[in-house]
Amino acid sequence: MQNDERKTGRVGRRDFIMATTLAGTLLPLSGVGAAAPPPPVPERPVNTGKTRKVLFVSDSLADHEKLIEAIRAIREYEFQVIPIQESLQRKPQEIAGLVKEQSPDLLLIRPTVRTAVGNIGNISVHMGALDIPIVLLPVNPDLIMVDADIVAAIRTRGANAILANSEAHAVELLRILAVPRILAGRQALIFGRPFDSTSVPMGHLNADYVYRKTGLRIRYRPVEDLMPLLEKVDEAAARKEMELWKKEATRVIEPSDRTLLDAARMTLLLRSLVQEERLSAISIDCLSFSFSGKPPIPLPCVAFTRLRDEGITAPCEADVCALLTSMVLQEISRKPAYQCNVSEVDFGKSTLILRHCVAPIRLQGRDAPPLPHNLRDYHGMGKGATVEVQFPVGIDVTLGLFSKDLASFVLWPGKTQFRASDIENPPVADAPASTQVRKYCSNQLAVKFKYIEQLQQRLAGCHHVMVAGTYEKAIREEMLRMGVGIIGPSDMSLPA
Repeated sequence: MQNDERKTGRVGRRDFIMATTLAGTLLPLSGVGAAAPPPPVPERPVNTGKTRKVLFVSDSLADHEKLIEAIRAIREYEFQVIPIQESLQRKPQEIAGLVKEQSPDLLLIRPTVRTAVGNIGNISVHMGALDIPIVLLPVNPDLIMVDADIVAAIRTRGANAILANSEAHAVELLRILAVPRILAGRQALIFGRPFDSTSVPMGHLNADYVYRKTGLRIRYRPVEDLMPLLEKVDEAAARKEMELWKKEATRVIEPSDRTLLDAARMTLLLRSLVQEERLSAISIDCLSFSFSGKPPIPLPCVAFTRLRDEGITAPCEADVCALLTSMVLQEISRKPAYQCNVSEVDFGKSTLILRHCVAPIRLQGRDAPPLPHNLRDYHGMGKGATVEVQFPVGIDVTLGLFSKDLASFVLWPGKTQFRASDIENPPVADAPASTQVRKYCSNQLAVKFKYIEQLQQRLAGCHHVMVAGTYEKAIREEMLRMGVGIIGPSDMSLPA
């Protein structure tokens, strides 16, 4: 088989992946333990109103009137504070019961905890199943050791527990946590095997764990379900879409009209699914067929570009972490995301080369001019269509990605440098001169980052997501609402 491919000038999928150095990053991580996911989580209605209910629990409510008034004075919402006198250490099960009974949006606890009284371990057992944010305010900010341990233990059980440093800090945390999570109540649809992407398998996750952490519901369908739906797409509408693409492009280099028409049909189908099913994100396990001789459905690269430019999250390869990251960054920035392979690190230049076949044309927002772009085929393989954009130089960007357990979020500011010019390189050193297969993806961008060595060791996967602009404060607050830690440089200022 491999000998036949060399004779015909074709490059097999296995050789191609090895040549592009992806093979090691596409394999499941072995030996990485993950905590057992919690039981199925019932749907919790998203509170979109202006009222927020805070259950305030303390074993001594005296002298807390100023704190309660400070909470009620938060401007963004109308806070209703329900004070309850109870001991977290002695009766954590009763506090958990009160949460279920009162249905508050937030829980504030100011406990007096002593290591010599009762079993501190029982606190996390009863509090760890709560599905609302928990703010623990120590009675004595000078002695927070036990309080810090309790918060850490509660987190290991899955709850979003946060340690306040002062009354003012507790009030600020409540203000941030009162805002609904940015993905709460949203839905995503992925065509592929549940949490088993060909390139980024995530069998340790499930829909309930993702929902508990982010508020997003993910549904799956087989890729084969797209085939009959494509046949129903109106060809006249698809042809109109195709002509628009050709008019907007600087050049159409390889794709034929037939190929572009198929890509337009895929775009119209995915767009209609998003509208009809009220989706915020849609993805396909495209690597399961993109290197096959005759893909069963059109490659979705241009469709994903178009959807992203329209404000719809459309990540490649059914990558769940990239899906979640793209949704968060697009919602915060109001700009489309560039999901990319982190392909090459240059310590001397302090740059990463970010490559992929899908990139937004409206990178700097829908009101900004579109980026100049060509229409290319998929890796020079004579099939599919991709958009090859001319990235702007010198703009500030944010690179991010959820970790594979959704416990952390890589956040790194950078600055675009130049578009890499290696797209025409052959895939392997001994490839026949006649082959047109390209080694790299259609889009390649060098981005400069501070502390590049640290970033390389903190990369959360083969894919990361880039958006134009910097949004550290908004991202930090959103991760706080999700109970997700930030991994980033100590100095978040942009590189020179």
